[in-house]
Amino acid sequence: MQSVLTLHPRGDMTSSWWAAAAAMAAVTFFTVGGNAAVLVALKRVNRAPAHYPLASLATADLLLGLLVLPIAAARELFVFHLNWAICSCWSTLDVLCCTASILSICTLGWERFCGITAPLARAQRAKTARLLAALIWPVATTIAIPTAFIPSPKHFLPGEIAKACTVNTNSSYVFVSIFFSFYLPASVMVVLYARILRALAAPPSIRFHRGQVTNNVEKVIPDAVVVNVDSVTPADESQENHKVPKSIVVPPSPKTGHFMIPSSETVRAITSPLKRLKFPVAGIISRQRRATRTIVMLMSLFLLCWTPFFVMLPVDSICECVRDAAWLWCTWLGYTNSALNPLVYAASSPAVSRALHASLTTTTCTRTTDVTRTPLPRRT
Repeated sequence: MQSVLTLHPRGDMTSSWWAAAAAMAAVTFFTVGGNAAVLVALKRVNRAPAHYPLASLATADLLLGLLVLPIAAARELFVFHLNWAICSCWSTLDVLCCTASILSICTLGWERFCGITAPLARAQRAKTARLLAALIWPVATTIAIPTAFIPSPKHFLPGEIAKACTVNTNSSYVFVSIFFSFYLPASVMVVLYARILRALAAPPSIRFHRGQVTNNVEKVIPDAVVVNVDSVTPADESQENHKVPKSIVVPPSPKTGHFMIPSSETVRAITSPLKRLKFPVAGIISRQRRATRTIVMLMSLFLLCWTPFFVMLPVDSICECVRDAAWLWCTWLGYTNSALNPLVYAASSPAVSRALHASLTTTTCTRTTDVTRTPLPRRT
């Protein structure tokens, strides 16, 4: 088998060559360091449903930085040759890690949607998120393994120096793989985030139901109705560090004995005493606006980083007309998403952000950062 025979710079070592080398080294460093810190931080906080897809995302990006990016940078900067086994493993890991990262982002979007639309179903969300996070890797492996065995034509043009390992540009494989690894997850994400934005734009919902009231209120008002303000619970319950009232007791009409759904003025009158108790209505609106900005940023960053590559790849598989410089920019723009994910996704969770800050500023690893959760109201 042919191994590494020569190793010399690809082209002249000009300022552009050094700038590209510095940029690739920075992307690799921040991908490894950022995602490793996120995994450490996730061990220091109490488990939340969103942490399972976030852990899968950080694992995929960390493996990408450790196993894929060093060879990807070397093949862009130097001329050398690797045997078939090493190139097959590298290309398989490349597709595996990138696909797992994208599917983890899609799963995280689903969890955020469920967290906003059904904030009280925390146990069910955690169970489903754990299952989906575990299924990401078998699906990504199924998509990635064929790239090592399906023959691929050379995609470099005359006058360009062949690289150590090539990307599989077999047309049939490319179109099938990019559909399941990018276009289908991206479509699901667009639908999910559109529904999230619509849910955030809706006014706070108030649910009325009859039931037993805690704190012995049923002894005073037997037929009372509990008004639950669903929007009090945020998308990430671990953000709350204080107890807030979750229900309002509304007695039936003294004349008819029947409960009448109160008007907005009545609800405002009922909730006005709670404002004096620091009922966080303004905080709810602020969190909704912040969540809206975060969602728009997440979706924009994902599409900005990955769309050029997944448009260029099928085009080149058909016409073999994409220049090497376009491959370089589009490929590393997609890799950059893995370096930016820790900043965006982890920073959007205050619990993980605090633990991440503690991990970077504390020398001991024995300290545990616990997040106080808001107790959920009892259901009868």
